[in-house]
Amino acid sequence: MSYHAIVQALPHKQRVARLYRYGLRELLNYSANRQHWYPRAFALRAEFEANRGETSREEIRRQLEHGEALMSRFKHWEPLIRPEYPGGTAYSVNPSHPKNVHPLPDWDKLDSLKRGDWM
Repeated sequence: MSYHAIVQALPHKQRVARLYRYGLRELLNYSANRQHWYPRAFALRAEFEANRGETSREEIRRQLEHGEALMSRFKHWEPLIRPEYPGGTAYSVNPSHPKNVHPLPDWDKLDSLKRGDWM
């Protein structure tokens, strides 16, 4: 099943919430900082609120498809990725130690050795 078919099978509420959430993320990709993002986010929210009372199923379906088409058309070519996520700038810079490696020495063995054994 393709991604588009999966999205089409979602309930209306989930499709709208997903579209809004992805819209906010894309606006963040196009904004230099949060101060530029806030007015755009408020405008996006106002668009969604303006169509909230729509009851015609055909009109709702048409608006959802139009919004999803806009999202795919205006997808940012170089999206922001958090540094620690795959593809981010700090991904795997300081990887965690493997489970079987013990960074501290076994002090019991060192204490039991005589001075001549290890010098």
